Amino acid sequence: MASTGLGTLLLGIDPGLAATGFALLREPAEVVACGTIRTAPTSRPGARLLRIQRELEALLDGAPVEEAALEELFLGRNSSSAIGVAQARGVVLALLEARGIASHEYKPAQVKLVVSGYGNADKAQMGRMLAAQLRDLPEGSDHAFDAIAIAICHARSRRIHMGALR
Repeated sequence: MASTGLGTLLLGIDPGLAATGFALLREPAEVVACGTIRTAPTSRPGARLLRIQRELEALLDGAPVEEAALEELFLGRNSSSAIGVAQARGVVLALLEARGIASHEYKPAQVKLVVSGYGNADKAQMGRMLAAQLRDLPEGSDHAFDAIAIAICHARSRRIHMGALR
């Protein structure tokens, strides 16, 4: 998609079956929108994934997103939640591919390191760092804040990479 001249519009996504966080970030660090797509645990898995897809499609229909970033799958102790995250990631990756939007993936520790300077930062530390780095940090869930952090990580990594190409 073509740039608007106002700075590249990036999409950060924190995928999850129960809650998918999203953030639209205009480079270098202006949050245009953020939120959380929530699905009901009583709904069928396919219906939950379809809701995530449709809400992200509606978001993309109204925004000239040029690139997207999402968190790599982290296999912690809870394998059942990892399956839901993997399913949500699949929907997100397929949607981005269908829209021709390049996707980039980052490990949770990478995002924390880039945003806070510490790869093991907790949620509170990340929240303070986001508040310190952004002029207007909108209200939102932890999932939305994670999506903002992922988008910021990508924006900074992108600038470093683009500078290296010059």
